[in-house]
Amino acid sequence: MPQNLIQHIEWSTRHVARLRTFFTSVFDWTFREAMPGYTMIEGVGGIFEAPDPQMPIVITPYVNVRDLDVTEKKITAAGGHIHKSKQEVPGMGWFTLFSDPDDNVIGLWQPMNPMPKKAAKKAARKVAKKAAKKTATKKAAKKAGKRTRRR
Repeated sequence: MPQNLIQHIEWSTRHVARLRTFFTSVFDWTFREAMPGYTMIEGVGGIFEAPDPQMPIVITPYVNVRDLDVTEKKITAAGGHIHKSKQEVPGMGWFTLFSDPDDNVIGLWQPMNPMPKKAAKKAARKVAKKAAKKTATKKAAKKAGKRTRRR
């Protein structure tokens, strides 16, 4: 998994059903219950049910990191503030919530079994190669369509 990229976006809400209905009608997203109080949105992120009225309703981007401890030290050294440090999601990984100097909340995610650097680079190259091939195929199809229309 590539590091230091936003890989998950989380909506907090007190009305999960309302958000599911809205996103289904607007974007046709697919949902699945991951655990009590948490709904996954396929390929996008998740919806966190926030029943505590003190908890703000926000959208939080999550960035993949290799080591939460190291990243947390960098955050505090750079003037950020850690709100929740290294919380475990059983069987999956850990997350940290922090804010930058402008009080924007951002999450960090460290999977339990991170992909080795070499494998991550290989996976990233594979994705880029597949995207380039898809683009080339679309261009060829478009070009072929133009030739057909001229005849």
